[in-house]
Amino acid sequence: MDEAFVRRAYRARVRDYTDGISFPTTRDELLAFARRKNTPSDIYTELNRLPAKQFASSSEVVDAVITLRFGAASQ
Repeated sequence: MDEAFVRRAYRARVRDYTDGISFPTTRDELLAFARRKNTPSDIYTELNRLPAKQFASSSEVVDAVITLRFGAASQ
């Protein structure tokens, strides 16, 4: 399967499961939100791997998760 397609699909899933949280937010707040939303374990695990810091936006969270999951995007 095309890596770009897999990245886009996973990005959409992460965005869906983090939709609705208020920003800025911390990793711990993201994890609590994800538990309440019954987020699938693969996404929850990636959220748990995020650095313990404050995130300014959904895009920042999604980008960080994608980088953890797949590494930096190829140029």
